[in-house]
Amino acid sequence: MSFITGVFERIVESPLLPPSLGTDTRDFLGISISTADGQHVFGFSSDWSLYASESVLEDELGALRLTVALSPAAADRLIIGGLPQSRLPVIAGLIVLTAALVFVGIIQLRREYELARLRADFISGVSHELRTPLAQIRMFGETLLLGRVRSDGERQRSLAIIVQESQRLTRLIENILHFSRAEHGAVSLSLVSVRLDVLLHDILDGFAPLTRSKRASITRRIEEEVMVPVDAGALRQIMLNLLDNAVKYGPPDQTITVSAAHAHGMVTIAVDDQGPGVDAEHASQIWRPFYRVAAHAQEAGGTGIGLAIVKQLVELHQGRISVEQAEPAGARFVVTLPGATHAEQPNPWPKAVASI
Repeated sequence: MSFITGVFERIVESPLLPPSLGTDTRDFLGISISTADGQHVFGFSSDWSLYASESVLEDELGALRLTVALSPAAADRLIIGGLPQSRLPVIAGLIVLTAALVFVGIIQLRREYELARLRADFISGVSHELRTPLAQIRMFGETLLLGRVRSDGERQRSLAIIVQESQRLTRLIENILHFSRAEHGAVSLSLVSVRLDVLLHDILDGFAPLTRSKRASITRRIEEEVMVPVDAGALRQIMLNLLDNAVKYGPPDQTITVSAAHAHGMVTIAVDDQGPGVDAEHASQIWRPFYRVAAHAQEAGGTGIGLAIVKQLVELHQGRISVEQAEPAGARFVVTLPGATHAEQPNPWPKAVASI
């Protein structure tokens, strides 16, 4: 047994650990030998057993139990930052990280589900909006082709409906194309100073057939001789979307009021309808793409991108848009654009308030 003890003393004295721990590694590494029945033969203090590895030697060596242990001081020096005093912070950190990842995953799944639902609603809305005018154009086109009209009045009415529905298709396609370009950041405007009253009257005249088909009328209160830098095509799209919204959500036989006034270098354009209006809880949400007020979505139809396009085009003009409660009832959409001045030429339109 003394021979075995001497052998293990020589092993402990050999440089088994890195020289950075010091010249005498016996202060850091300990070896303990015991017999199979647990009798201690050679070894170190039991305080080192926290960082120990035990194995049983071969039968030729007496089936002795060999334990090699590292002192706590050596462990602190070998591990960067030392050993943790407690595992609780690590476990708590892992739990928090896991919970955060699960929470983020749930949010991403909800967003993906919501996006899929919005996409399906958009496709359904576009399909419906395309199908209706196409059916009207086809029906009245076939009526004219087959000579089933009984008078010139019916012929003119059929042609007017075809033109009206084709204009409706054009507006829908323009909205979709603009929305697609906006998604890719490819929208730009060309601002030119124009006579606002002339442009607005032209837009309202073009929209008149649709208002008549809904038994609605438009009252114009447009200030004359006002110049404003706008993109005429973009302003036309803004107004047509607001007017279409007013017709869509308003009751039959309603009066839509379009007004425009200039003050302090700003021009304010307002569109008032006599529909249900917009509640305060929805006033800040209706500008989002695909957002629909649930109470009116099924009844009115639509794609859900019209007001989002209006807001974007107004902001590209460095302007503002808001929605208010109209008097006595309905919604009032207000567009404010900068850079307005008075025109030098007289206005060719009648000065009296016009109604169609």
